[in-house]
Amino acid sequence: MIKAAKKGFRAFLGFEEGAVLASADVAKKVSFLAVGRFIYAMVDWVIAAGLGSFSFWMQARGCSTWEVFLGTAAYDTIAAAILFYASDATNCDFTLGQSLRRLADSFSQNGFVGKISAGMLLFAACVKAILWEGPEVICFLFQKELGKKANLWIALVVLSAVQGVFGTWLYTTGYGLWNKLGAQFSSHYVLLGVATFFAFVLASMLVSWMAKWAVVATQWLHTTRRLAIASGVVWTVVIVLAIVWS
Repeated sequence: MIKAAKKGFRAFLGFEEGAVLASADVAKKVSFLAVGRFIYAMVDWVIAAGLGSFSFWMQARGCSTWEVFLGTAAYDTIAAAILFYASDATNCDFTLGQSLRRLADSFSQNGFVGKISAGMLLFAACVKAILWEGPEVICFLFQKELGKKANLWIALVVLSAVQGVFGTWLYTTGYGLWNKLGAQFSSHYVLLGVATFFAFVLASMLVSWMAKWAVVATQWLHTTRRLAIASGVVWTVVIVLAIVWS
């Protein structure tokens, strides 16, 4: 278990297996990822706030659900494309898509339990990406399978449309509830945008927590096969319920 954890740690940070790790190199790598991740998180919050305000603005202008979906999907596609290109061009894995894939590949080399751990990790990362972070994470997770750049960009557009479906449902539902409360967009548009943003955050927070706990659970899964199977079933059910509930 300790050996597998060390191997996974090396893979996550992108160090070659068997390479001698100096403390300075590890600290530099971790710091680089941490700074990039912090900036990415802040940008994500700004994008979410912008999307919520944009969606509510479209509905206030009388746009149909189909038009709101097209606008939301286009917004998601542009945002994801910019983030994907920025990560690829700077060679900074601030989405952690490549790092998590290396970690999952490392887990999968540890037999049946390792494959369950890897599957749970990838599943949790994909769910969190669709509901919060963005399709660029999934493109990096499955970059090897997608292969050519053209396939990556096609996948990005398709996944953005999938995320757009969720965003459209969330924001049209939120806007409908807001109207039932008698709010007037023309005089409360700032408050409306803030409320939309927090509605999205609250709807995504539970799934985000489940994803984080699932990542922690993958380390625990290396105890026994029986516990691994039981944990895999429980976490799958919990994540599915969280998605349905949100």
